[in-house]
Amino acid sequence: MAGLDSVRTQLKKIHNQAQMLTSAFISLDKSFEAESDRLARQEAVHRIKMIRTTITGDLERIRDSESTANSAQVKTDEVVSFFGDTIKLIATTTTKNRRTRNFVNSVFNTNPSDNLPYGKVKVCIGSKGLPDDVRVVSISELARESNRLESDIIASLKNQGFLLLSEKNFSSLIEKLVEMIQEEGLVLPVPTEKVAELTTPNRPEWQAVKTSQTQFNLP
Repeated sequence: MAGLDSVRTQLKKIHNQAQMLTSAFISLDKSFEAESDRLARQEAVHRIKMIRTTITGDLERIRDSESTANSAQVKTDEVVSFFGDTIKLIATTTTKNRRTRNFVNSVFNTNPSDNLPYGKVKVCIGSKGLPDDVRVVSISELARESNRLESDIIASLKNQGFLLLSEKNFSSLIEKLVEMIQEEGLVLPVPTEKVAELTTPNRPEWQAVKTSQTQFNLP
């Protein structure tokens, strides 16, 4: 009987040790899971903040480009205006033919670029959401290139489902996403629909509108 009791004691010790190891394994597994979740959230926050840094740099670069283009256009208009006025003056003083003077005045009409738009720049979020489908778009440049109004360009982009944000609104959105990642475990990427939910509903430039027809293709 003594031998049997000894075996039972050993088995009980083994059983207790097995329970302790199992408990330790479960605790360790939870620790690994928690650490993995923390690292995933940290990586997501890093990606979001890096996107903000990139977009901020792009905004500054494109605004500078718009300012330079505007200045160049103003100088060009000044030169054209000077030569145009000179030629019209010469025509006025050298000929009495009204048809000739009218023709010269129409050809050298020096008001070519007064209405060209410059400087309207937006953050554009596409269908893949954040952070995979976001870029800076010069609405003014697209309007100049296509000879359309800026409002038409904005409407066309919205009709394709693009979300357009100002720099201030985009920065506020990033802060909100960082908070949600850290506190709620928000997973990237964040789809455009979710981004739209997080934006201010009474601001029309924040709202994406989808239609069946594509009116403007963003490169």
